[in-house]
Amino acid sequence: MIALLGTAAGTVLLVSAKAGFSSPTDRPVDPQAAGATGPVPSGSVPPPSSGPAPAGTMPPGNGGAGTMTTTAAPPAGGGTKTTSAPKPTTAAPKPPRTTMKDGTFGGNSVYVEYGNVELSIVVSGGKITDIKVLDSPSDHSRSVQINNSALPKLKAEALAAQSADIDTVSGATYTSSGYKLSLQSAIDRALRA
Repeated sequence: MIALLGTAAGTVLLVSAKAGFSSPTDRPVDPQAAGATGPVPSGSVPPPSSGPAPAGTMPPGNGGAGTMTTTAAPPAGGGTKTTSAPKPTTAAPKPPRTTMKDGTFGGNSVYVEYGNVELSIVVSGGKITDIKVLDSPSDHSRSVQINNSALPKLKAEALAAQSADIDTVSGATYTSSGYKLSLQSAIDRALRA
């Protein structure tokens, strides 16, 4: 049934093409632009012209071979239409802050081999003026001894560097690592505030 309908529709199109008929939507809007010398009566085909075939029509003499010539119509008014890209509606993100805001900022509690290391920083005039140790490994007497030696050195170096980019204290590798991580998180908070 579907094949029969397809064959019938194809036959009708082929006969229409051979006879030179075109649908009303294929006729040019302006017969003068298509090369006609007078008005085109409804239901008739405009006479052939020496210019290009109008959009959507079959060129004369091709015998309905299925080749269709399409010609783009010029825009109304004879000019070219220009379009511009839409403007973005979101504002550009603010650049990251380069100076720290004044105040006290706590760092993350960082677990190291023998316990936690947690710091807070005091910022004044955009600079770190003090670093307070809120927690450090203290479960073993050896940890307390190491930290009593290492923490003042780490503090002095961080205050001089004004960053967490400091050297590890020999013999206090774990404490130094936790100190740097907690210090960096406090600095990050001061920069985002």
